[in-house]
Amino acid sequence: MKPALTAIALAVSLFAAPAVAFSIDTNSLIPTLTYPEPAPQPVTQGTGGIDK
Repeated sequence: MKPALTAIALAVSLFAAPAVAFSIDTNSLIPTLTYPEPAPQPVTQGTGGIDK
């Protein structure tokens, strides 16, 4: 049974390869996610702003 499944999987992958190779480019459909720069932390003088 395993050689038959292997042969079927190989045949299907070889049959589908040209369709996958010439598929449409989806980069224009889905925008690239960009994240804003993190806000700078407030500057504290001394150790008053550090919780220990």
